[in-house]
Amino acid sequence: MKKNLLKLIIFAVIFVIGLIILMNSIQLGKNGVSNAMKLNGGVLDNYVMYYEQYITNYRFAGAILSILGGLGVVINISGKS
Repeated sequence: MKKNLLKLIIFAVIFVIGLIILMNSIQLGKNGVSNAMKLNGGVLDNYVMYYEQYITNYRFAGAILSILGGLGVVINISGKS
């Protein structure tokens, strides 16, 4: 029982972290491209492309964490673990 509760909590935390990353993907992308600009002397020829790619990367990471965490929660609640 205690082991199942611990797994449930871990999967719930992973799910929440995934949602947070998804909801903040635009800001995280902006921060990522800002850091890239600093490393390249403030000029990026393809700023919009870099910006979109950073956002996409964070969306994929958030979606994967959300899906895995959500599935883990569902499986633990249904008692199939």
